[in-house]
Amino acid sequence: MRTRLFFAALTAAFTIPALAASSLHAEPLTADQTARTLAGLDIEAMAGDAARTKLLKNYAKNATQKWTKYWKKIGAPMQDWSRVEVPFTKGETVFYPFSGPDFPTAMQLYPEAGRYVLVALQNAGPVPDLKAMEGKRFTSYMNVFKRGWLDFARRGFFRTDDLKADTAKDGGTLAGVTPVLMAFSSALGYTVDSVDPIRVNEAGTAIELHPGDRSEFATWLSVRLKLKRADGTPVTLDYVQADISDGSLKKQVNTRNWLTNIAANRAMTKAASHLMQKPFFAIIRDIVVNNAKALVQDETGVDYKDLEPGFNVALYGDFERAHKLFSAGVQKELAQAYKKKSDVKNLPFRFGYDKDKGSAVMIAVRK
Repeated sequence: MRTRLFFAALTAAFTIPALAASSLHAEPLTADQTARTLAGLDIEAMAGDAARTKLLKNYAKNATQKWTKYWKKIGAPMQDWSRVEVPFTKGETVFYPFSGPDFPTAMQLYPEAGRYVLVALQNAGPVPDLKAMEGKRFTSYMNVFKRGWLDFARRGFFRTDDLKADTAKDGGTLAGVTPVLMAFSSALGYTVDSVDPIRVNEAGTAIELHPGDRSEFATWLSVRLKLKRADGTPVTLDYVQADISDGSLKKQVNTRNWLTNIAANRAMTKAASHLMQKPFFAIIRDIVVNNAKALVQDETGVDYKDLEPGFNVALYGDFERAHKLFSAGVQKELAQAYKKKSDVKNLPFRFGYDKDKGSAVMIAVRK
């Protein structure tokens, strides 16, 4: 997946002096304290030596400033637009394949969802124990997280290669996307009540808590965040690690069955590298086309010609051609539709890859 992802390599991180060894071996942070620390909203929970405090103050200042700019430029306009343009019933489930840890876009398009289900190739990983990190390890971790946070805030999307390197089980500084999901949740105004490992059950009918040893990385491939809005409303964020290419789904029958079930909700996709337009992602494409009650996407999702027969498709923004990284002639029917239709509406925010004509969004509602 060549989705734009957001964690730049450690060598590209902001330079922060190495910390002296610290003895913060007190009680670990709660899930919410960890999330707020990583979002730059709380440094008191990690109060310790002067070097650590200085690092966290610097991070919090930069993270808050960049998130404020992101929210003003992309987040708030998208959420305001969605309340008017995106059909939805409060409390519904949202399905987001090829998501990476992009919880912000899901929440901004569907701010009143009761459950968000993100599916991507990267491992989730365990909740980081920030207090157990000392010296260079803590510095490296915050360096990478800082660079990634600022890069996402600037771009509004992810870069796959960097995310893959930084979240890998072996050698990846972050060892998974769970901390990213936690930080996004705090930045979006949620309280993080709990984080637990999950998996698709054997029958493929539901998600279940993973019964494995929580000290083992393999238990944490997928996670569930139990969140709470400011008004106390509970929200569930499920991140399911899965290879959803045809080759994998032909073997993983339970995952295929579960995807068919979960796709029968509101669906969305963004910056998905045109994968569902390729023959080796036909299964997930057909699952979405045959089951989703509605789909919000950019030009990288389902091919426009595959949507037209079963959906009423509204167009927003502008589209002439795909990003130059992708094959010429991609989404030709979509480009023609943008030229011919007289009811294309304005799009007041950036969405997906940079292109000469700006961003394009389709809202497809099943006929």
